[in-house]
Amino acid sequence: MPTNEDWLTVEDIYEALGKRVPMDTIRSWIRSKKLPAYKPGRAYLVKREDLDKFIKDSRTMPDDQP
Repeated sequence: MPTNEDWLTVEDIYEALGKRVPMDTIRSWIRSKKLPAYKPGRAYLVKREDLDKFIKDSRTMPDDQP
């Protein structure tokens, strides 16, 4: 059964990303379905594993240039 540590609020994600990404941007990712989330009440909840996958999939690699 999932624990509270398995779920993150928008504020938790903001903290986890070092406060470098505005909370409005995080909400935008959720609303645009880029970041999967659930909304059982008023607040969005994101599974930690979904955030980890989102971050991994969003990584960019430097161009291979001489």
